[in-house]
Amino acid sequence: MKSDDQPASDAAVQFTDMASRYATSVPHSTGDSLQILGRFAEGRRYRAGLDVATGPGFTAFKVAPLCESVIASDPAPGMLEQVESLAGQRGIENVSTRLAYAEDLPFEDGAFDLVTCRTAPHHFKDLARSLSEMHRVLEPGGALLLVDTVTPEDPALAAWQNEIEARRDGTHVRDRSPSEWRRLITDAGLQIDEEAMTTVDMDVDSWLDRSGTPEDEAALLREEWRSAPDDVKRAFLVEPVEGADNDNHTFSWPVYVCRAHRPTE
Repeated sequence: MKSDDQPASDAAVQFTDMASRYATSVPHSTGDSLQILGRFAEGRRYRAGLDVATGPGFTAFKVAPLCESVIASDPAPGMLEQVESLAGQRGIENVSTRLAYAEDLPFEDGAFDLVTCRTAPHHFKDLARSLSEMHRVLEPGGALLLVDTVTPEDPALAAWQNEIEARRDGTHVRDRSPSEWRRLITDAGLQIDEEAMTTVDMDVDSWLDRSGTPEDEAALLREEWRSAPDDVKRAFLVEPVEGADNDNHTFSWPVYVCRAHRPTE
């Protein structure tokens, strides 16, 4: 594999190793963004859906009742094993799995009338290429539903957020601002239909545990949260957990949800 693809390969290893933790992650399995995405998907029946970077498959499961079939794709074999296990437990029979990178989707042009991607694009090394691939595999008129954590528009707050995420998880590339997302989506040839903002609410201990951050770095990151500047604490709703003896804090990342479509030609 070319060196340019190495971060994606590292992510595949990372998320295979941590797949079981993500399968039980409350922010990934529930939360406002998943409910908003579900509402954005409503109103039509889909022939074929594709969930890009599916993780344990929660987004694929959410849209499965609206689709004849859904392919849950991911570069991490361990994540696809979780999809298959959870689908079996939930009695979902129209979701299949496929090993795939977002930057090089192994599907024909126009193969899907629904493409989804939730809480994964900040790991994509080449987001523009990934969006181009999503556009390519959508049929004209097909819907794209996107969700990701985003930064505030303020550059200093964005830099703080991205630095701490990269220290926590080496596969993190970058959270974008909502304005960056709008530009990237339209540059990919997609037309935005509807948007919403929400948050993902977490605590530092579970956030660190989910990514398997080494304990020495985790201790430094806990201190970063404890001593964060006031503007950071206000922007991300940082609060100490009452009674915690290890400097645990709750916080919220902003989340962008978008419905777009590939224009008919």
